[in-house]
Amino acid sequence: MRKFIVKIFSFSIIPFILILVPTLLYMKRDVYADFKQYNNYSWKYSFQQLGDLSTKKLLKAPNTKYNSFIFGSSRTTGVYACYLQQKIPNAHFFHYANWNESIGGMDEKLKLLDTLGYNISNVIIYLDTDNTFENDGACHPSDHYLLTQKSERDYMLSHYKSFFSSLNADKIKILCGMPVSGGIYPNWESDPVTNDCKHFCTDSIIATYDDVLHDEKFIHKMDSLKANGYLYKRSATQQYRPQQISAGEERMLLSMKKTFEKHNTSYYIVIAPLYDQEKFAPADMAILQRCFGSHLYDFSGINAITNNVYNYPDRKHFQPYISKMILDSIITDKSSVRVQMTKR
Repeated sequence: MRKFIVKIFSFSIIPFILILVPTLLYMKRDVYADFKQYNNYSWKYSFQQLGDLSTKKLLKAPNTKYNSFIFGSSRTTGVYACYLQQKIPNAHFFHYANWNESIGGMDEKLKLLDTLGYNISNVIIYLDTDNTFENDGACHPSDHYLLTQKSERDYMLSHYKSFFSSLNADKIKILCGMPVSGGIYPNWESDPVTNDCKHFCTDSIIATYDDVLHDEKFIHKMDSLKANGYLYKRSATQQYRPQQISAGEERMLLSMKKTFEKHNTSYYIVIAPLYDQEKFAPADMAILQRCFGSHLYDFSGINAITNNVYNYPDRKHFQPYISKMILDSIITDKSSVRVQMTKR
């Protein structure tokens, strides 16, 4: 019997060590920022969710008097909270976006802010015609557990499984404390207060908000992308997305509107100017107009912004100065821009 137990132990000890050592390294490196408190939560690795990190940052700063918020996908990284705070009196912004953000993710974030007791005085939202209403608008499964309604245990376990289910050379380097670079390690620094992405808020950042990328290197890159077909030619006739807003997603929109009404929020719902120049289906647009009325600003489709391919450095995102132009238009002159930008 003793020999049998020793034999079982000798066979099991190696698998146990093979599991234990990577797990301890995973906890030590804390690749999802699950185990320690940090002075600043910034997007470090490509597999992290921005919304998850932002929620942790928000929860760590309960005494910060935020009263204004930015919601949307990665396209909102060109919306500078530091600029908005100069533009809107008494506004204290927090950039609360997420990669491929869904309408449900935005709704859950608003509900969380309301539950935490924040005044929601000002809100900027970017809606994307290509992904805001995907998957019935469900909150991203990798978002913070307070948003997905998971238990904290399941949330942390999902991070663990996700990391090790796609283990590769870069992740092994991360576990071993070795340097990594390239796409897996963007290592963005976010502003410690506003949570603006990829920059600290300074006067010099705001001063360059108008800058347009147009140097020789950039033009050469863009011309190459046009030549190889990545920046494909769009239809000269206005195209529309298939109808996509479900009954459940419409309820989410109405839930957001209810929160805005509760807080008497000044809010701006922007339909982003995407490279594909597609607009929401007329039925979807009717739903959005019913929900948000004059708070809705449509920059999608064929217009002066989207016609210029040089506004889209990677085809998916547009240059930050486009967001500044949008913000200046909708906050200072609400009526003229809606007519101008939807003109064919």
